[in-house]
Amino acid sequence: MINRHRYLPLSKVTPGMTLADDLLDKQGHVLLPAGVTLTAGMLKSLAQHSVQQLSIAQEGMSEQEQTVDYQKKLDRLAILFRQGPYEGPTGTLQEYIYNYRRAEAE
Repeated sequence: MINRHRYLPLSKVTPGMTLADDLLDKQGHVLLPAGVTLTAGMLKSLAQHSVQQLSIAQEGMSEQEQTVDYQKKLDRLAILFRQGPYEGPTGTLQEYIYNYRRAEAE
């Protein structure tokens, strides 16, 4: 079951990895559907079409990996909102993101 994804530069994507999201062209047409297992030929073709990065599926992570990943996200948010505490729209955004990350970790 695919439950997480990460963005990787095309140069780090290897055959056998699974695409997490539909890959769309500039007009919104699906080039590759989510869930497809990438092949060397697909990767070569994507490179020729100037694709820079892909959303790659990650299978379930261990509890320790999830904790480390969650802490990295919280640390990043602390840096982004280091000037806080905020009020108004920015404070609402900050609260929303923290709540989203908390729910995502559960």
